Amino acid sequence: MKWRALAWLWAALLLACALLLVSQLRNAEFWDTRITALLPASDQGANLQQADRQLGGAFEQRFVLLVGGPAPLAAAQSLQQHLQAAGLGRAQAANRPDQQLADYRYSLLSDQLRGAESQAWSARALNRLLLPGGSETLTRDPFGLLDSWLEERFNGPLRLRQGLPTLQHDGQLWVLVSGEISASPYQLAVQQQLQASLEAFQAQWPRAQLLRSGLIFHAAAGAAQAQREMSTLGLASLLGLVLLFWLVFRRLRTLELLLVPIGCGLLLALPLTGLLFGQVNLLTLVFGVSIIGIAVDYALHLQCQRQLVAEQPGRRFWSALLLGLVSTLVAYLVQLITPMPGLRQMACFAALGLLGAWLTVRLWLVNWPLATHPATAAAAARLAPLRLRRGQRWPWVVLALLLLLALVAISRVQFSASLQQLNPSPPQLIAEQQQVQTLLLQPGGSRYLLVSAADEQALLQRLESLDAPLQQLQASGELSAYTHAARHLPSLARQQQTQRLLRERYQQALPALRAASGLPERLQHQALAALEQAPLLQPAQWLNSPAGAADAALWLGQQASGDWLALVALGEASPAGVAALQQLAAADDLLYHDRVAALSAQLARLAHSMASWLAVAVALLVLLLVWRLRLDAWRALLPPLGAVLLTLGCLSLTGGIGLFHLLGLLLVLGIGLDAGIFSAQEPDSAAAWLAVSLSCASSMLAFGLLAFSATPALHFLGLTCLLGLAFTWALVPFARAEGCGHSH
Repeated sequence: MKWRALAWLWAALLLACALLLVSQLRNAEFWDTRITALLPASDQGANLQQADRQLGGAFEQRFVLLVGGPAPLAAAQSLQQHLQAAGLGRAQAANRPDQQLADYRYSLLSDQLRGAESQAWSARALNRLLLPGGSETLTRDPFGLLDSWLEERFNGPLRLRQGLPTLQHDGQLWVLVSGEISASPYQLAVQQQLQASLEAFQAQWPRAQLLRSGLIFHAAAGAAQAQREMSTLGLASLLGLVLLFWLVFRRLRTLELLLVPIGCGLLLALPLTGLLFGQVNLLTLVFGVSIIGIAVDYALHLQCQRQLVAEQPGRRFWSALLLGLVSTLVAYLVQLITPMPGLRQMACFAALGLLGAWLTVRLWLVNWPLATHPATAAAAARLAPLRLRRGQRWPWVVLALLLLLALVAISRVQFSASLQQLNPSPPQLIAEQQQVQTLLLQPGGSRYLLVSAADEQALLQRLESLDAPLQQLQASGELSAYTHAARHLPSLARQQQTQRLLRERYQQALPALRAASGLPERLQHQALAALEQAPLLQPAQWLNSPAGAADAALWLGQQASGDWLALVALGEASPAGVAALQQLAAADDLLYHDRVAALSAQLARLAHSMASWLAVAVALLVLLLVWRLRLDAWRALLPPLGAVLLTLGCLSLTGGIGLFHLLGLLLVLGIGLDAGIFSAQEPDSAAAWLAVSLSCASSMLAFGLLAFSATPALHFLGLTCLLGLAFTWALVPFARAEGCGHSH
């Protein structure tokens, strides 16, 4: 009666989970496509964390497209219309700095004019007088101050054609089209909206070339890849399992029974993980779908026991099955202690899925009708001879040599901190982004200088003082580009100095200019009056304007400590350039930060931490199994621990061991424990050996297929599991060896 009540309670819980899942799937933000969700909270200082957030946020919302091919101007206008129709376009005129800075032309002076003699100023003014409306320019801007400033500070490689920014490179005209999104670039709806706009454009302009740059393109590529692999790898795994189980059991009812725990495990894991974490990462789902290789183990052991052993499963069988669940959960749940939220989510998903599968087997499947077929007993009979006979010493010698070689290889292993394991973007997209940044001479945002000062104006002056060394690095080719707020927002002291210089130039050059041009004297007085009344450009005015949005992203402002902070965004730098930047940042008010290098160092620390937790998991499992199995503990430990050592030895020969290799080893440990425990509990049982073999094969189908994933993290995890599970199965005959007495 007690078990029947629990079975109904389990059914009610699954029904509640189904209703919860339906409500969650209605929320567009339920799925999280961020690969960065795998990363831990930063251990950097508060200022660096704020700088990373602000710089990252500025790059997150924007994207840039370069349009080439035949008729690029017309194509770019069409693309702009498609994006604006989808609410993703960005009006080019809204961000024109000439409109924002027109009133402050007397506070801005290009380096070219600042260093020019009076004669050069006069010649420039005479040339401007020959232009249409030249007499008006004498009053408004006789020397073309604003034009000179804008050309030096803003244009870079871009030139306006038909109102669109363009650049020329290797005989190809490229037209820049920029866009902006209001929501997160990781939202599937936003990604699909942008993709639909681009597809409509490509259909209309099939010969147009597009270069893409922006986080949303990388997020969309990662999401599409995760969805693709979820369907292809998950489907391949499922079909492989169905074929395997059909060959052994030959009954449709048996296949249905084996799949029920998988479905129930996923039904429990998915909504509860979403409830605990707020969202479910698509990588978690790809990883979670592969737990079917373990979830089916419990049903396999029950099926083989009921079909090949005359009596019903007894206390010893359920004890072994429970011990297998507990030990596997220990291996998984150790990951909850890691500082990586993505791994904690995966661990939680896997643990809930396995618990759901185990409860389904214990409460439901044990009471369902049994369907048998002679093929099952025949398969068990063919596998039965695969165990070591009494007196066979050479296999043990070979195993000892292999383990010794593995230990030697492991002693030389190195941890890989390559960011490749976190970058699922296709190489073509990465190349396009780099090409766009190179053509536009834009800093990539991965490295910067953090500058501090006591007040707002002191901060602007400190930024201005960095121009000379940074321009020198840029001129020597050691630094590709740099930018900071003071490039477009001079300090008040510099603006006042500019106005003093302009008064001198006006007094010297305007009379000669008026005499040479024959213009009335009143225009000269009006020009001098306009200069005297010129306002100064205040930081708030520029940073809050649309044209100053890019500089606002580099301006952190006043902190709680009272200090003022700003960023200098840096482009690609050579090793000599990096050394020069680090030397420049030796000053107390400067800090050089390379986000990629910092992330690599963080991954290396996490890999060492994961290795430590792997050792902790092993120690806990050894204590648990020695306490539970006494003298037979070696049988349970040999398959998982031997597989971990041999896999580590193989991986160390192929290169560095990364974070996801170590995660795979944790999974190998958990999966191998089931095989080891049943080998210890039932070393002579043909049913247990068949179930263990099917378990290893099904787990290799599920996890091993991840080795073919194009997502580096899942590829490394899958390769590790493929090797580890093969070694696990090969070591089970040693654990079942005859002549190594076991206790009952």
